[in-house]
Amino acid sequence: MNKDMTQIQVLKTAGPEANYDQFKEEFPDGECRYGVFDAEYTDPKTGGQRNKIVFYIWCPDSAKVRPKMIYASSKDELKKRLVGVATEVQASDKSEMEYSEVVERINRT
Repeated sequence: MNKDMTQIQVLKTAGPEANYDQFKEEFPDGECRYGVFDAEYTDPKTGGQRNKIVFYIWCPDSAKVRPKMIYASSKDELKKRLVGVATEVQASDKSEMEYSEVVERINRT
């Protein structure tokens, strides 16, 4: 979001060489964020490598109420504009973003 909380802006992009730990570092304590990650995982049924796009909404408990409300209310509109999103992760704590949890969520969809 811009500083006036009126427009969603891209803060950072990364190439395919970026890893998940680097991605998680972009979600600061005390501030809400959206994120999109191309998750690579092993399909448990076939054993083959797969990729799925995951949409994240990060609203930590330490964030102020107004940003939490704005992020929550604009999430669906943003998600509609993203093509190919396989699943969504809503997190308020970094433990909810563990890669194994994300892959498990992908496999349920």
